[in-house]
Amino acid sequence: MIRYLTGEEKQTSRWLWQEAFPEDSQGFIDYYYKRKTADNRVLVKEDEEGRLLSMAHLNPYHVMVKGRLWELNYIVGVATAADSRRQGHMRDMLGRLLLDLHDEGAPFCYLMPASEGIYLPFGFRFVFNQPLWQIKERLPEETRRLKLQLSEGSGTAAFRSEGKTRDCLASWVNRWLDERFQVYAVRDREYMERLEEELDSEAGRVYGWYDGNGELKALQAFWGIGKREQRFLYSMEPDWLEPAKADKTEGRSGSLRPAIMARITNAARMMEAISLNEEAPCSEMEVLIRIRDKLIPGNQGLWRWKLNGKGSCLTPEPVGLAGSPLFSTEVLDIDVAALASWLFGYERLENLAGAQQEAPPWWCRFVEPIERLFLDEVV
Repeated sequence: MIRYLTGEEKQTSRWLWQEAFPEDSQGFIDYYYKRKTADNRVLVKEDEEGRLLSMAHLNPYHVMVKGRLWELNYIVGVATAADSRRQGHMRDMLGRLLLDLHDEGAPFCYLMPASEGIYLPFGFRFVFNQPLWQIKERLPEETRRLKLQLSEGSGTAAFRSEGKTRDCLASWVNRWLDERFQVYAVRDREYMERLEEELDSEAGRVYGWYDGNGELKALQAFWGIGKREQRFLYSMEPDWLEPAKADKTEGRSGSLRPAIMARITNAARMMEAISLNEEAPCSEMEVLIRIRDKLIPGNQGLWRWKLNGKGSCLTPEPVGLAGSPLFSTEVLDIDVAALASWLFGYERLENLAGAQQEAPPWWCRFVEPIERLFLDEVV
């Protein structure tokens, strides 16, 4: 049976988390099962006796998408019991998850894959490369770094204190994000409280970098009980940054690494954020798109796509075409995975194998995909 765990039932999945993710510290797991399961959903597949076979956690985030605030699900903790793997349990569970999100009207969901190959068959594709930066060793002489307090009685600046401090930090990060990106998880007081506890669970430290006028210019955090890692780095001063040194243990080099995969779960909702670009020859355009989706029948089929400079909408096109589109009869034929790669600005449409034609219709060049995405939440 596939179902969602309720209330305290979520705690019964802890053993599977510990089995599947042995690298997570006890402190982090304690934090996660106390705080994150308070408002998330846990979808599981059980056998006839009620034994847990597979699970997936749906963690809600408020995400800004081109000026629209959506509640989206960050999928984490996808795991199958060691003695039940390669029996199709994860396939069954993820199939149900995608159908549920479509029916709920969720535009898309996203995850950070342990292995890309696991999620490709489900229509997930990379949409975000994580920037890998570090603070330069040489900064202006008047620059100061202060450790922001993570627990009572430590540090030199108040991080855990009155809600006002968290609000100020949330506002600072939101301003940094909004000035640079079209898609990002919105920070608020609750987000910062959870971030604080998350970092504490892995002996985290947060540092503020200040200029000569005492203005906060960069925010940086490290965590990890065994291996220390940079959790985040946000800087208002691009000149203070340089590409991180190659991580030889993980084979990394350069300043980017593929990090987040997304899956369009409700194509009609997703299209609300897609608009015409400034090169479009008219203020409105009406075209045809055929979406292929083997897992979500509600996305599958021929759609009439109406776009303007602020957004767009999809309406199902009856079989046989009841009427001609107002602008072009050329149909874009594309599978849902390639559609995500294009709409999130990760790949150029003409380079995608998922497009079912040699060349996309000419009108596609007037569609404005999402250009700047930043999702750096880590579990």
